[in-house]
Amino acid sequence: MSIGDLPFADQLDLDTVESADVVIVGGGAAGVAAAVGARQAAPNARIIILESEACLGGAMTHRGVAAYCGLYTIEDKPRQAIGSIWNDLKRRLLKVQGTTEDIVRHRGVFQMVEPECVKLVLDDVMADYNIEVLLHTPVVGAIRNSDNTIASVRIQERRGYRDISAKAFVDCSGDGDLAAHSGASVRLGNHGTINLGSLATRYGGLPHSLQPTATIWRNAIIAAKKKDPNLRKALPKDGSVLLRLPTSGDVITFMASAFYDPRTSAGITAAEVSGRKQAQMYLDILRKLPGHENMYIVSTGPNFGTRETLHINAVYQLVEDDLTSGRHFEDVIALGAWGMEFHDVNDRVWASTFKYIPNKVFDIPLRCLQSIDTPNLLAAGRCVDGDQYASSSVRVMGTALATGQAAGVAAGMMVLKGLDRWAVVDVQNCLRENGAFLRNEDLPIVNV
Repeated sequence: MSIGDLPFADQLDLDTVESADVVIVGGGAAGVAAAVGARQAAPNARIIILESEACLGGAMTHRGVAAYCGLYTIEDKPRQAIGSIWNDLKRRLLKVQGTTEDIVRHRGVFQMVEPECVKLVLDDVMADYNIEVLLHTPVVGAIRNSDNTIASVRIQERRGYRDISAKAFVDCSGDGDLAAHSGASVRLGNHGTINLGSLATRYGGLPHSLQPTATIWRNAIIAAKKKDPNLRKALPKDGSVLLRLPTSGDVITFMASAFYDPRTSAGITAAEVSGRKQAQMYLDILRKLPGHENMYIVSTGPNFGTRETLHINAVYQLVEDDLTSGRHFEDVIALGAWGMEFHDVNDRVWASTFKYIPNKVFDIPLRCLQSIDTPNLLAAGRCVDGDQYASSSVRVMGTALATGQAAGVAAGMMVLKGLDRWAVVDVQNCLRENGAFLRNEDLPIVNV
C-alpha cells in the first residue's frame, strides 16, 4: 500500500499548497462567512480557511456558546438584522434538527442551536462553496512585504512549518493572531479594560418537564454563599443566562468565569483549571434544588470562552456614541443589533451590564474592519476595531456572520480588481446582491 492508497488521497494537494488568493485565519462564524463572501466577490479565487481546532464553528462548537446573538433586533416584534447568509445556515440547521423556528429572549433576542449540528452543516457549506479548509492548523508567524502588505503566513503542522502566500488576508481568529504575527498594529482589550471570559458548562439530567430559571438558580447560589462565605471567593458570579438546548433539553450556563491574559498559555491554563472547579462547585449547590437531584455535567467548554483579546487598530474605531446616536456611515457594510454587553471584573459579583441600542440597529462601517497599517489585511468578528462598549456588541456570532461576509467580499474584491482598484461601493453592491441588509428600513419582521 502506498500514500496514494490512503483515504482522501485526492486532497493531498492541500498538503503542498504554497499560495492562494484569499487566506482566512479562523473558521468560526466570521471566518466561514468571510469565505462565503470572498467566493461571492471572486468566483474563481482560491480561498483557504486555516483553523486551529478540530472543526469549524468557533465559539459555537469550541466554547459551547449555543446561541447566535445579533441576528434579530431587540423589540416587541423582532426584525431580522442578518440576511441571506443566516437564512442559508438556518435552513440547513432545520433540516438536521439543529435548531427550531423559535427564538429566545433574555435581555436580547437570539437563536438556540445544537453545536454538533453546526459542525456538520458548516462542513457542507464549505464544500458547496468550494472552500479549502485546513483543520488543526494554527498560524504561528507571517512575513511582511516592504510595502507593509502581508506576503504569507506560517502554519504549524505536526510534520513542521509551512508558508502559504496570498493576495488578501482576513483575521477571523477572535484573538487577533494573524494581525499580531504579521506586525500589524493591534492592542489588548480597550485601554485598560477587557471583557471577562467564562467557561460554558452544559448540565444534563434535568427532566424535560422541569423549567429551571436563572432566578431560581441565582437565589440558590446566593443562599449557599450566605451559608458558607468562603464560596464567595471561589465563585464570584451569582448566576448567568440559562440556555435550554432545543433537542437534548440540556442547559448551558456561563457562571464559571476568570480574569486572565488570554495571550499566554499560563493565563489560559489557570482559567481552564479554575473554570472546571467552579462548574463542579455550582453543580454541588444546584443539586439540592427540587428536580435537580440527578443533574450532572455533560461537558465544559471545551475551551474557555474568551470574550476579548486583541483588536486590530483600524482605519476607524467604532465607538459607543456611534451606537447610541444612530450614526450613519457612507461605508456601511453590516448592521449590528445586539446590546452592549460588558462583563466587568470590577463588579463585586462580576455581573455584566447590558445597554440597549436606542435605534434597534446601528451601522458598522468597512473602515473598522480595515487595518490602519496593513493594506491587504481585514478583520471580522471579535477582532474588529471598537471601543469598550462598541466591541462588546459587535463581537457576538450573529453580527460576526455579517462582518465576516463583508470582510470576505472586500478581500475578494482585492483579488478580483487589485489592491488599489476596488471601492467601498463594490463591496456594498456585492453584499446587497447576495442578500445582506445594509439599511434599517429593509429589515423584515420575524414570524415566530
